[in-house]
Amino acid sequence: MQQVRERFKNPDGSKYATLQSCIRTNDLELVGDGSHLTYFQMLGNFHFGGDYEESVELWDSILKDLKIKVDPIHCHPNRDDHKLLWSKRGYETVSDEECVWSDGQIGGNCCEVYSNGLEIGNLVNTLDHSVDVGFGWERLFLVCEGVSRIDQTSLFGKYHPVVSDHSRTLEIFWKNGIKPGMKGRNYIARRLIRRMLPFLTGQESFLFDEWLQEEVIQREKRFREAKKVWRRHKDKSSDWWWTTCGILPEEIPLLKIL
Repeated sequence: MQQVRERFKNPDGSKYATLQSCIRTNDLELVGDGSHLTYFQMLGNFHFGGDYEESVELWDSILKDLKIKVDPIHCHPNRDDHKLLWSKRGYETVSDEECVWSDGQIGGNCCEVYSNGLEIGNLVNTLDHSVDVGFGWERLFLVCEGVSRIDQTSLFGKYHPVVSDHSRTLEIFWKNGIKPGMKGRNYIARRLIRRMLPFLTGQESFLFDEWLQEEVIQREKRFREAKKVWRRHKDKSSDWWWTTCGILPEEIPLLKIL
């Protein structure tokens, strides 16, 4: 949405659909619980100055084609017009004051679609004159394939949950030439590799196997060096341990037992 936000301010009636790749790392500690991911894709459509009902109709047809059973559609209590769009297509609706989406400047009331308590999509009536829709690709797979965890869908390898998630993200990095490093996206690549190392069995095979081998060597070297200074600097911040010794926040406790 951020790439096209200015087009909402000057709507010209144009529209398009996307399958957008997203990387999320602000809750890494939750990855592996069956619902949080580092890499996910958003399936959606935009209509700048377009008919909101057209998108409701589109997603109604998609949900029915996929035979997805949905919970009552969440709509803002002040939007009887939104409720009508769904109810006349046979859906129940429920009022929800949280049905407002905004990035701070661009936003509007929205309709949220749930299946068995899991939010799978959001249709935003942006600025009351446009449409910004996003449905979670992975969550749609979960619902359609009838499994309880996203990492059990056919999109993921049959590995430890953390490995299944991180390896999928790392293969996207590998395909885009983003190598492990110390800053920015490169840091994320390195951190994901280091986080998945303890869960590997040795039987896995990935496109980025060369990165894994290099990181194992670097990790052992970093730990040897960090262990020498642990007693003198054990109270230092996690940022210090990374920038000075190349030790990740989740690896610091290991220095106490090595």
